[in-house]
Amino acid sequence: MDFYSWNIVLTTSFGILATLIVIGNTLTIWIFFKQRRRKRAYYLLISLAVADLLVGVITVPLYITLMVTNHWLVIYTGTDVLTGIASIYTIAAISLERMYAIGWPLRHRTASFRFHVCAITIPWIAAGILTFLVVARFFFITEQQIYRYLLTFYLGTPLLVICVANFVIWRKQKSPFENNNHINIEVKLAKTLLLITGASLFTWLPFQIVNFLFELDVHIVISPNVWFMTRFIIKFLQFSNSLVNAIIYAFRIPEFKNALLKTFRCC
Repeated sequence: MDFYSWNIVLTTSFGILATLIVIGNTLTIWIFFKQRRRKRAYYLLISLAVADLLVGVITVPLYITLMVTNHWLVIYTGTDVLTGIASIYTIAAISLERMYAIGWPLRHRTASFRFHVCAITIPWIAAGILTFLVVARFFFITEQQIYRYLLTFYLGTPLLVICVANFVIWRKQKSPFENNNHINIEVKLAKTLLLITGASLFTWLPFQIVNFLFELDVHIVISPNVWFMTRFIIKFLQFSNSLVNAIIYAFRIPEFKNALLKTFRCC
């Protein structure tokens, strides 16, 4: 395999992906900020779009630099962990918020602004803590077993929360006592966010599984060429997670679709 030729192809592919991520999430943030109806329901989606925007602005360019020069490994790792964990924890927070809206609609409608601030900031705090631990591992010798426990906890917690929250949503929408117009609207948004969750797990989990296997010293003997292409596909899937959300919004949320079409007409 001509690695030099392939590097040109890969850097070009990641460069195009980064550009689409920036454009898609910039439009997402702008459109959701402009919404007047049900604006509180979009706070967490804006936070998720910010994490995805940082992937296109910082993480992907650093990864391209790492492929070409093998520099900035620590900085790239820190930003990759920060944006990735912030994204998956925000999706878990979105699942909990939808569960709250469908399971306890009266309390949800009277929830204070502080509730939404906590829902936005907690995922970023969790991501910041893990980023610090991962970066510190480059400079300090840490206990391997403790690090594995932390990694399992950090990756397992949001997945467990997402599963439990969506199970409660599924049970609530099946209840005949919860069949009213407001609940139906919230369920429609919950289904859209469930689709986003599924797409995120599909694109995000392969890279995390590979990382976890390496932490457990489970090494699969494969040729360098196969590993080169496998790593490219897994990383491309991981980064494309930051683009797929904007595509789903355009098809599933009418307010977003109408605002997007209006923007294109103006252009």
